[in-house]
Amino acid sequence: MTTHLLLAVQNESPHWRAAFPTELLLENPAVPQWLERDGQAHWHQPIPIHALDDLCEVLPCLSLYGDEPWGYQCALEYETADGQAARSHLAPIGHFDRIKSNDDGAAVRADVDIWRINAPLKRAVLHWRVQCSTPVAERPALLSVSLRTAGEPPIPVPTQNRRAHDVPMRSQMQLRSDIANRVCSPTSVSMLLDYYEKSADVYDIIDEAQHRPSGLYGVWPANVYAASRRGLMGYLLHVPRWEVAKELLDGGLPLVASVRYAEGELRDGAVRKTDGHLLVVRGYDGDRALVNDPAAACDSEVARSYDLRELCAVWLARSAVSYVLFTP
Repeated sequence: MTTHLLLAVQNESPHWRAAFPTELLLENPAVPQWLERDGQAHWHQPIPIHALDDLCEVLPCLSLYGDEPWGYQCALEYETADGQAARSHLAPIGHFDRIKSNDDGAAVRADVDIWRINAPLKRAVLHWRVQCSTPVAERPALLSVSLRTAGEPPIPVPTQNRRAHDVPMRSQMQLRSDIANRVCSPTSVSMLLDYYEKSADVYDIIDEAQHRPSGLYGVWPANVYAASRRGLMGYLLHVPRWEVAKELLDGGLPLVASVRYAEGELRDGAVRKTDGHLLVVRGYDGDRALVNDPAAACDSEVARSYDLRELCAVWLARSAVSYVLFTP
């Protein structure tokens, strides 16, 4: 598995570049050139041809700094190797009027927040449409596209070093019973907001992160959207190998990781098995990964350590997705 990261930034601060794994960048970040039309800001972003080889997933995300209401929707215009052309839309994020997809889903399947690529592509262009109460071009913005190719990640090689970030602990299981089992993602985001001293009421974050079209709380870009509304910038990344995660951790950036595992695949897990769960990776200690797992029964049990190889197997070999959040 490999990952390419395609970025566009505007009104950035110099320290943003330290939050990006430079070895994964396809090219220098672009500056979006917005076209205002019908109350929306439009920009199209071509995906370089060489990044289409063996492409299996396309994961876009927008982080727009500020607390004014905003929203967006992404469309992927593409042509397959055998000449079929179509356009596919992901679900809208935030405050946005939905646009329906005109794609049949054969070559490219839209799964709420990610495109699954089922046929070789020879051309692909990402179309961003943003609705905002203030001009988009005037605000700090980060547009990211994580491009994943097929293959297995390498087995992580532990070191003798230790790195641990003091991320405040919060258990989702101590929240309201009607949502406790569903809010691992915004609960993880709330822990990082606390870590960056941007604390907000956890129920406000949960409400902000809920994806209204689907009713889900774990839609990845919707959680980055919630963090952006509360004072952070962020992006989504397919982490291709443990060393990339370690580099971000060494740079002061705890990660929110998306994991999936059957019973027995993650010993000492806060839950025995899961079809999809989010937790905070806050460091490492030799062959152990240090995490804050919101599925723990209470706050005092959230900080845990998992076998590094087991965690990578249920994270990097499955979705591989991480939220990378940082201060603006």
